[in-house]
Amino acid sequence: MIKRKILTAIEKYHLIAPGNTLVLAVSGGPDSMALLYVLGQIASDWQLKLYAAHLNHMMRGTQGEEEAAFVAAKAQEMGFPCRVARVDVPRYLQETGLSPEEGARILRYQFLHRAAQEIQADGIVTAHHGDDQAETVLLHLLRGTGPEGLAAMSPREGALIRPMLGLTKEEILVYCHEQGITYCLDPTNQEEIYTRNRIRLGLIPHLKQFNPRIIPSLVKTADILREENDLLQELTRSAGEKIKIPLGSGHTGLDFDQMKSFHPAIQRRLIRQIMDDYTGKQGTLTFDHTEALLNLAPGQELFLPGPIYAYREGSTLIFSPEKRKAPAAPVLAPVELTAPGTTYLPRLARAVTVSLISWPETGLTPDRETQVFSSDILQETLTIRNRRGGDYFYPRGMRGKKKIKDFFIDEKIPQSQRATVPLLLAGDQIVWVAGYRRSRLFEAGRDDHKAVLVRLKKSCPS
Repeated sequence: MIKRKILTAIEKYHLIAPGNTLVLAVSGGPDSMALLYVLGQIASDWQLKLYAAHLNHMMRGTQGEEEAAFVAAKAQEMGFPCRVARVDVPRYLQETGLSPEEGARILRYQFLHRAAQEIQADGIVTAHHGDDQAETVLLHLLRGTGPEGLAAMSPREGALIRPMLGLTKEEILVYCHEQGITYCLDPTNQEEIYTRNRIRLGLIPHLKQFNPRIIPSLVKTADILREENDLLQELTRSAGEKIKIPLGSGHTGLDFDQMKSFHPAIQRRLIRQIMDDYTGKQGTLTFDHTEALLNLAPGQELFLPGPIYAYREGSTLIFSPEKRKAPAAPVLAPVELTAPGTTYLPRLARAVTVSLISWPETGLTPDRETQVFSSDILQETLTIRNRRGGDYFYPRGMRGKKKIKDFFIDEKIPQSQRATVPLLLAGDQIVWVAGYRRSRLFEAGRDDHKAVLVRLKKSCPS
């Protein structure tokens, strides 16, 4: 029965493929020993390479040493390599102030991931089962959570593989008895000093008075919420692609006004997702952080875990590794360009090259750093400077003229970066907002044989 359920989970969720190399987290308890036994049975047919891994947390003296020796001996008996390591969890807890549960979990997963990397494993298989899943749902519910937290553990999460979530502890114990599988018992699992233990030993038995099948019910609830959460994640990712604004220099931003047009559930997920992507860590923000960001007014700033700073500039919400700076003062007086030739702009760490080219030139596509103008532009003095009050230009593709200030607002260029945007002038006319849009003036025509190529590079001689 158990073997069939594990194989069903493997196939349903595509957890393991023939020929995989797998690290098995083996504590020596009934759950992991049953898993080792089942995977050992299918290893030959599936051509699996199995490696047992056991971590002695150095919290239970000789008993911990005995369990490590037990796991190593059982793995050898079954013909599998076994990696056993020792880590001083008590010392780690003293240094970090973490709880025994959290500290041991962190070090255990670090050990498993190192082992997987060293042998280039395709995954790490753990023996988490339905009772563990039910406990996790209740633990998250008691602490306060949303659908993501109530979805609890996933059968596949990165490198982690959990094929036993559909099994109860009782089924596992019966299977071990029927198959004669020996195992160790950890007495700390009966100590009610740990929150998870109190849920297992106190809360769940109490809930069974209301629903004798509370564990399968909670497992099913987690399954439903996980699938619905996956859908919401897809919708959030799609929405994020529409509002995310790459800013460079370690900054990222999003269109705040457009984000507020989405459903509140998507708004919260967008904030968390962008923050998680930015920091490379999951679960960085609390609910209160998220709500504060969603209510951030222009000009306001928040200090977030990381440490990360978040602030509003107009309709742009910016995440930055450094505190917001006051808007930059003008940094670039007009610089006359050598035409043709190259002019260096040390204050902007840029170089501008002006060259005369044959026209039309096949294969040349103007981009953020390159534009083509009529050769008539050389009759004017070409200069580069930054913005001035009252500046305007005639954007290509638009009628009439537009103020540079309004253009910057429409393009969602943060106020602190506007003074560093180079403007190319021919005489007194702005012909290119470099990196964004050119003017419709001095366009190279079809009948022109020569044109002027202007290229702005992010390089400057030292």
